[in-house]
Amino acid sequence: MRHRVNIHKIARECSVRLLDAHEHSPASRRPFECYCKRTVREIGEEYGEGHLRLVFMLMTGTKANARELYADMIKAVSRLIVTNPGLEKRRTLVDEFNSIDLGRLRRNVKAANFGIPNSHVLQVLITTKFSKPVQSDLLDMIEDAA
Repeated sequence: MRHRVNIHKIARECSVRLLDAHEHSPASRRPFECYCKRTVREIGEEYGEGHLRLVFMLMTGTKANARELYADMIKAVSRLIVTNPGLEKRRTLVDEFNSIDLGRLRRNVKAANFGIPNSHVLQVLITTKFSKPVQSDLLDMIEDAA
């Protein structure tokens, strides 16, 4: 079911400025500026205004993270929430998200050039930040064995 969504209203509520892609200049990009209206609209129509609001709120919790309103990162955060519905109930979700340096994460993923969409890699990496300790212990054991 497609949702009717006013992306401009949701963006304003989250202090995000939606701008046209042709206005984008990497040298002058500022926090809270988003140049990917199509991605924002697709996510809003697919999952609704509440979901889109949460994505924006998580991504703009710090000024540094508010600079990362790129399509690949927005898609990754959206899918993180969709595939892990229990995250929405975590009282510490915003604080935990604010502790992630989205810019560094995105730059590292772009530099690695994994050959799959960056949004997929970003989703996996962000998901590991919210994994239960048992899972991270398992990852440590696998690394130790290698």
